[in-house]
Amino acid sequence: MSSSSTVLITGTKAGIGKALLETFAARPNHTVIAAIRDAVDSSPAKSLAATAVGTGSKIIVAQYDAGFETAAEQLISHLKSNYNIQSLDIVIANAGILRHSKLVKDSAAEDFVEHFRINTVGPILLYKATTNLLNASKQTPKFFIISSTLGSNAKMDGYPMPLSAYGVSKAAANWIAGKIHREEERVVVVPIQPGWVQTSMGERAAEVAGMSASDVPVTIKDSVQGIVNVVDKATKADHSGRFWDQEGNELPW
Repeated sequence: MSSSSTVLITGTKAGIGKALLETFAARPNHTVIAAIRDAVDSSPAKSLAATAVGTGSKIIVAQYDAGFETAAEQLISHLKSNYNIQSLDIVIANAGILRHSKLVKDSAAEDFVEHFRINTVGPILLYKATTNLLNASKQTPKFFIISSTLGSNAKMDGYPMPLSAYGVSKAAANWIAGKIHREEERVVVVPIQPGWVQTSMGERAAEVAGMSASDVPVTIKDSVQGIVNVVDKATKADHSGRFWDQEGNELPW
């Protein structure tokens, strides 16, 4: 990776997103854009802005809500107009939700629509808004989607939790990543499983599975270090359009 990069990460308020922000910002000569649903004058946004940075690096905090259809376009317009962002080297679509734990037969249409809006359509709209800036990168441009093995049909028997709306939204996100890969000549497009991580979402999944929060196996630190390792080495030929986990293993769809 070049010594100077511009990185956009969504969902940076807490958990994986915040740790990704901290990791990239600690590197020298990086501009890291922290996209957060809260207003930029909110306490969480101010906390992100105060994150320690490496030599020559800086953090830009900008408002973004994946649930709004125009949010990604507005974000990019804001970054261009106010911060002269002319290219992006890495985009990580991390914003996501897990709100319903129901069997398919017990799920309402809106349960699925709600998860699709954030977990599937959100990354699609983020890609559409950032593709020109990614293609303006002088490096190898990369678009990562934080996905889940709950969206893998091949892995379904290993995850019997009734997270139907969440799982299908991640399966769709995986599919769209493969499609974008085939449409983009340069951009590396990767859906990545971060592991079963010790975040509020990971603890919610444990609760659904009848486990305790202490049973969640992967720390945020280990998850993010693994994700960043995959981001750093990802190439169009060897990684793009395929499903990976944070340990660098290719996963079945």
